[in-house]
Amino acid sequence: MIDDMIVADAVVHCYNWVRENWAIPEAEIASGAGAGFHSVLSTDDESRLTPEEFLRNWSPEELERAVFYESDVDIASYHGTPIWDFYKDGHSDTEKGFALKERQPDRTILYGAVNPYQGQKALDDIDELADRGVNALKVYAAFYDNAQTTQIRLDDPEFGYPFIQKALDRGIRVIATHKAIPFGPVDPHKYGMQDIPGACAAFPQMQFEVVHAGFAFVEETGFLAALPNCWFNLEVSAALIFNAPRRFAELMGQLLMAGAGDRLLFATGCALVHPQPSIQAFRKFEMPRELVEGWAYPELTDDLKRAIIGENFMRLHGIDRDDFLARTADDDVSRHRAEHGLDKPWSSLRAAAVA
Repeated sequence: MIDDMIVADAVVHCYNWVRENWAIPEAEIASGAGAGFHSVLSTDDESRLTPEEFLRNWSPEELERAVFYESDVDIASYHGTPIWDFYKDGHSDTEKGFALKERQPDRTILYGAVNPYQGQKALDDIDELADRGVNALKVYAAFYDNAQTTQIRLDDPEFGYPFIQKALDRGIRVIATHKAIPFGPVDPHKYGMQDIPGACAAFPQMQFEVVHAGFAFVEETGFLAALPNCWFNLEVSAALIFNAPRRFAELMGQLLMAGAGDRLLFATGCALVHPQPSIQAFRKFEMPRELVEGWAYPELTDDLKRAIIGENFMRLHGIDRDDFLARTADDDVSRHRAEHGLDKPWSSLRAAAVA
């Protein structure tokens, strides 16, 4: 918590980058890009891991320490990922999310990985995930097969619409879809926003998250702000605040000017980057005066920051602030912070490596 603000990280992952988990040779390209992305988006040597440290099979315990004991994150969404085309376990295995939720039940929201284009299997997966208590679903923008990229469209009447209806039938009200960032040797155009308006219009009772909002397709993403059930997840986009602050300001300005301020969700994608530097930088960030005066971009006020860094997330998932604070007031995380403060970024990971 910062300045009485609840901090919610709307995406955390337990990656598995290791060679044994590669489903196809092209996974080597994706893994190398992931390590490069981590290095570029990290702020300094303390928060930047070496490729050897980063390209690991992350455990729920390692993620838990980084998110809750080394940062101000109060509650986090674990996103399983259905990248079975590149990685055997999907890359961020939903099973690890169940393990994290078991360790931190009051602080973890769980998104189960599903691929709508698997047809009946996807519908069966929703049943299984719902029975096990997931809070939401995570889908991908595309899948790769034999050098061809196929877009996974949520507005597809054959696969997308039955998938969404099944989720609603099982009481699931949030679906997040990876967008904007191509993964591997794929067609980047398949990561656009074309399917979101139709899905939002056809299923107004479902809440749709555009993950990596504004990292690419900024104007197209801003147009989606007119859809009241479309939310904008800033995983990776928020990390631009370090090395590309002007770019971050422009994407935030366009989304805010379009009216998305009450549906923007702060996220880091940990372990892609460590959460704490992103939290601190976002808290201090101000919209450049020339963009406010010359482009009519809204100021990034404390009220907006409070909403983006936590309140919007809590509202999306129906979490009452007072109840959450009461349930976590004396848990292990709160006691550790009260007694020791925050541990240094990646200190638990590095200590284990030395041991």
